[in-house]
Amino acid sequence: MTDAVLSADKHLFSLKKFDIIVATGFKEVHLSPLAENSKAAASASFRLLQIDLACPDPLNQYLVADNALIHDLMNDKSGKYAYIVFQNLTDGMTKGYINLLEILAKRDKDEYNDFQVQRLAGLLLTELLHQHWQKISKSRSNFPRKNVRHANRDTQSGAIMTYLTQKNGQVSLKEAAEYFGYQANYFSRLCRKLFATDFVHLRRNIRINLAEDQLLLTNKKLEEIADELGYQDLSSFSKAFAESTGLSPGKYRKKYTLNQINT
Repeated sequence: MTDAVLSADKHLFSLKKFDIIVATGFKEVHLSPLAENSKAAASASFRLLQIDLACPDPLNQYLVADNALIHDLMNDKSGKYAYIVFQNLTDGMTKGYINLLEILAKRDKDEYNDFQVQRLAGLLLTELLHQHWQKISKSRSNFPRKNVRHANRDTQSGAIMTYLTQKNGQVSLKEAAEYFGYQANYFSRLCRKLFATDFVHLRRNIRINLAEDQLLLTNKKLEEIADELGYQDLSSFSKAFAESTGLSPGKYRKKYTLNQINT
């Protein structure tokens, strides 16, 4: 219900109002407001719902619409940390499903209530998948990693974005292509097909998104962030950041005050 920081097993995530994370591997979850001032922080509001989904194995359309992103995530048996961040949820559909789930959560549990919760949760996931590439924060998600050579486009996109993010955007086209077993020219065409942009701009967007999180969630110096993300100096980092966000890194950081997370 407000901008926030989510803490899960010592990992931090910055979230905007109405963002939703679909995840596996989260054990301890805490929320705290990310507000411009203490007054706004005091009025911050959250709704935290816990739903235990009875997922068919393998997952099928009985629960959620057929889509590789959610299916790969929910059928992942590796036990590793994986999550998808959905953003820009401005329509009322997702909010409506969550409102209904909140009402059901307050009822006494029985088999009928549980059936409704399961179906509504599946419909919520299905709504998130509708036009999903307009909603998914690719650089802030950590998709299950799979062999992408014979996978569908959603699985390929997720694996590539996860790899580039884990490398802080500091990887060449040749290195990324070799990692996934492709020739550089083919991999370049694949990225343009999957993301509607070239590899250079894809990598640049990832670095800016990572910089935003570093500015909001850490006290690192600007020079340190610039160096970690592979910029030659603070000036080049500041220029790239301002061109993308409209603010210098320093002004972007000053715009928010990170409140301590209650554990």
